Amino acid sequence: MKTKYAVRLFAALLAALMLIAAASCAKENPSGAQTTPAATEEGAVPGSDGQTAADTEPDYNPHVAARDFEGTDFVILYNGNEVEPNHDFAAQETNGSTVNDAVYNRNVRIQEKHKLKIVTEFKSDANIMSAVTNAQSSGDAPYQLIDANQTYSMTMSIKGLLHELSDLTLIDFSKPYWNSDLLEGSSIKNKNYFAYSDANIHAVGATPCTIFNKKVHEDAKLKNIYQLVDEGNWTFAEMSEMVKAVTEDLDGDQLITKDDKLGMIANTFCIDCFISGTGYPMIKKDAEDLPELNLEQGFFEIVEAIQSLCSAENGMFLVDRTSTETEAREYWTERAITSDRALFWIGNFKCVERLRTADVNFGVVPIPKLNTDQQDYKIHMQANIGAAQSVPLSVQNVEDISAVLEDIAYDSYLNVMPIYMEILIKGQSIRDVESLKCIEIIRKSYYSDMGFMLGNYGISILGSARSTVLNNSPVVSSFQKVVKGFGNSISKLKKEVQ
Repeated sequence: MKTKYAVRLFAALLAALMLIAAASCAKENPSGAQTTPAATEEGAVPGSDGQTAADTEPDYNPHVAARDFEGTDFVILYNGNEVEPNHDFAAQETNGSTVNDAVYNRNVRIQEKHKLKIVTEFKSDANIMSAVTNAQSSGDAPYQLIDANQTYSMTMSIKGLLHELSDLTLIDFSKPYWNSDLLEGSSIKNKNYFAYSDANIHAVGATPCTIFNKKVHEDAKLKNIYQLVDEGNWTFAEMSEMVKAVTEDLDGDQLITKDDKLGMIANTFCIDCFISGTGYPMIKKDAEDLPELNLEQGFFEIVEAIQSLCSAENGMFLVDRTSTETEAREYWTERAITSDRALFWIGNFKCVERLRTADVNFGVVPIPKLNTDQQDYKIHMQANIGAAQSVPLSVQNVEDISAVLEDIAYDSYLNVMPIYMEILIKGQSIRDVESLKCIEIIRKSYYSDMGFMLGNYGISILGSARSTVLNNSPVVSSFQKVVKGFGNSISKLKKEVQ
């Protein structure tokens, strides 16, 4: 996110936390008055006449002229799953849920302004790609917007199924409601085909983070984690030291199980998180802005460090070593934290949301750095969770579509993203100022690397890393077995986009 927006949002959240206010922080509404996001006047649409900028910030209103879709359907294909549902666009009616209602009311404003009907249709990412492929083959344009994960968005980009973002002439990526920082890493031959705006709360929810149990931390008399973060010293080594200090065999069976005292618990998703936290580019770009494999000694050392951090000997309980069932991967982790038996849980913001009603004192900090030589905390916008926006190539009225997307992004900036972030306070998820600061550090640390996005092309770098760490296999020799195949796959990919 743009720095000014991050500062503005953090200030609002911080004020709300410190005052323990029931009301939302005041926001600019489309009529120019100051009101809470949830209280934006029904029917007021971003871009309508008469809006003035708030005195405290620039006027980001795009002032997009209304389009007349003559009441036709504006169909959005979106992804998600039961554990991590996608609420970016799907809201059929108000139901008292703050996010659902914010999305519903935004949709109503967009529908009224542009005289269209937003229709959302759920499919898995693979079925989304099949539907887009079939539409292009048939010459029809049944879908106006795609909300799919990075892996499938990248695949559809390479296969020529999506419009270049430059075709969407009314989208202004300099505005703070578009995450333009991710465009460089996801471009192909200097062209982009998908992007994130403040409408993409599903992607923000998938942001990796470190959750820690404060009681376990205090009982063990460990270093102040927030101070380590502030000083830039929150590293693998510091985490490892704490994990070893906490882990304890409670039942004396000489084994560390899910019911023991755990220094860290996670599923293999944590391996992706630790890699992304280093900021290491698994894929670089050549002179033509095409991908090149970058699995060299520095990467092998990172995987070895993760392997050590995640070892059972170090005190890590990696649930996939015991069970790969959803019950284990999703809920053993949560229960260990809520029962004050685990210090660290590597999860994402949606995991934080799940804790909002739990009687547990916890904090949130970034994924640790590899070491103190690493300049900044980093995190990758997750490739297989969340969703980015794209427009099928079969769509013809791209200027009209771009007008709608720009309005959706701006309205979401005013009325949806702040509501989503405030859940962490109003739902009593985040209970301290330090965690709020860390959330903003995390949200300003996003980067984009094709190494996370090319799994559909047989370039499963993360899959190989997970297997190597999970099975404690020799890192260098394990990757030597697959690097040649990855290279061949990249060569084929390059030919496909020539």
